[in-house]
Amino acid sequence: MNNKGFTVVELIASFALTMVITVFLFEVLIEVKDIFADTSTKTAIQQKASIISKNIGNILPSTGSVVSCSGDSCNINGKTLKIDQSGKKVVINGQNFNMPDTVSIKSYSLNNSCNSSNCYLYVKMILNSGNLKQEYTYDVTYYYSL
Repeated sequence: MNNKGFTVVELIASFALTMVITVFLFEVLIEVKDIFADTSTKTAIQQKASIISKNIGNILPSTGSVVSCSGDSCNINGKTLKIDQSGKKVVINGQNFNMPDTVSIKSYSLNNSCNSSNCYLYVKMILNSGNLKQEYTYDVTYYYSL
């Protein structure tokens, strides 16, 4: 007898193979989504960090700067640089630079130090997000002279 149908074993084997392939593709899809979320969040942070750095540089001229830091803010030539951890933003001379929506400021530090005529302003923020595999560190040192 010439039977052109599938046997039960063949049907079970093809169903099992289809399920294995489906689960594998689903895992790949989830991993690609995580990579995309991580990368897009890092890109948004880097864009914001670039804008913040430029604006700090604008209020910090290279000579004759007077800088004093205390806690979450610095007074730079009469202009204020402040990190608002609860508001998830950096405030530079009254202008707000909000972190991307999913990003929070886990910790920060603002320090100023001088030796002879060389001075340095250290700005460091540890940023956290559910979209990131690791915390992101914004760590910039600004040089200025007296």
